[in-house]
Amino acid sequence: MFSLTFLFTAAVAILQGGCCAPQRVEQPRPDKVRGWKEIRDGTVVSIGMFVLKKGESSDNGELGVQVIDIIAPKPCSDGYAGMPKVVLSFYRPSDKKVLCDEAIFTEGGTSMGTGPPYPHCTPEVGLSAISVNAINAKEDWVWFDLRK
Repeated sequence: MFSLTFLFTAAVAILQGGCCAPQRVEQPRPDKVRGWKEIRDGTVVSIGMFVLKKGESSDNGELGVQVIDIIAPKPCSDGYAGMPKVVLSFYRPSDKKVLCDEAIFTEGGTSMGTGPPYPHCTPEVGLSAISVNAINAKEDWVWFDLRK
């Protein structure tokens, strides 16, 4: 027969086994970012740095970017599923033409293009890369840098 101590120990082990790594620590929101200001650093040309909340957008008259969604990481997941994501849309402000609709990015640098994984982006976007510095899924904001 099983003892109560064994059953209690087994129950605790099962419950603890169901737990996963500690929750992600969200980065604090930066106090200031430069917005639409071009800066060159060697061959890298940054056209702007932004902190935008879900639903917010910004444009410089030639290119606009809107945060469509912030996707929280799936609890207890590794890899892509365990990463926060931001869904961005790029548009031409003059006529609101969508140049890249609902492109999904994770933290870090990502090359842009008109082929996979962004076949829905047109060359008019004019970006070579995006660098996502932080995604805060609890407060629904993203801090990113757009590059030519």
